[in-house]
Amino acid sequence: MKNAINKELIFNYFSGNATALEKDLIEQWSADASAREQLFIWLLEWENQNIQYSADVDRAITRHFSRLDELPAETESTTMRPMLAFAVKGKSWLVAAAVTLMLLSGGWLAREHVRYEIYTTSFGQIQRLVLPDGSKVVLNANSTLRVPRFGFGKTTREVYMTGEADFSITHTTTHQKFIVHTEKNFDVEVLGTEFNVYARPRRSRVVLNKGKVKLHYLKGSETDQIVMRPGDLVTFDAPGHASVKQTANPANYSAWKAHRFVFENESLREICNLFEDNFGMEIRIPDSTLAAQTISGSFTALNAEELFEILADDSGLSYSRSEDGKVITLDY
Repeated sequence: MKNAINKELIFNYFSGNATALEKDLIEQWSADASAREQLFIWLLEWENQNIQYSADVDRAITRHFSRLDELPAETESTTMRPMLAFAVKGKSWLVAAAVTLMLLSGGWLAREHVRYEIYTTSFGQIQRLVLPDGSKVVLNANSTLRVPRFGFGKTTREVYMTGEADFSITHTTTHQKFIVHTEKNFDVEVLGTEFNVYARPRRSRVVLNKGKVKLHYLKGSETDQIVMRPGDLVTFDAPGHASVKQTANPANYSAWKAHRFVFENESLREICNLFEDNFGMEIRIPDSTLAAQTISGSFTALNAEELFEILADDSGLSYSRSEDGKVITLDY
């Protein structure tokens, strides 16, 4: 069986094109611990080769109007001639009319989609993006990133995110700033660097891997800032107070990109919050002493069920499920 499994077959499986027989073969092969390690290596390689690129809308619009300019007058139909003439003579009015129509028909939602390219991940999904300026973003589960459709990389490099994302920012020849706006009363300003932003309802943090970033955050009624150095971890509590400390392994906070979860004395309560934020799973811990129990280690898993089983087994915990299977209750 081992010889029958190769990278080409696995890549075909990740693309969703494997046959039922091939899926069974891969399932049996991946049951072995050493095979699973190779599976994750190929998974990471496949995901890096299948990055999603955002469209260059500015270029598309320019190209569209260039084609209109090149259309010979004699080929235009009687019904299309007035509109084409209007488009050539007043291109900005045509764009404005189209945008207005979209706004009127779709309201605020349409307006957002006109102004921004919006990337959204569902529970358990990870999405890799390359922005028009060459910057790379890995969007974690249950997260959203909004990127301006017009002028990004030229007049602005500002994006808006909720959830969690890992950024690798390209430095431009004009030293243009890249700014990540969050809904948690803090923004991240960079030139070219690698960092992780976590902005969930219960807590927020920024971890810097390389380069230098400047955090702007609301401190009471005033704005304050922190200049971060590599290895810095800045966390925000519920009221928005910031604290800075050094972490020896900043890359651990981005390990989820390779489906790896690293915990350093994380309480079961905090880990259960992760399951809810990333996978939409509700895990209850009635016992406060159990909820405070900590876990440390590195765990590799493809999905929530697999990660939960590994953690429960490693910690010697028992659990029960509700009748509908949506709620898990932990016990000793």
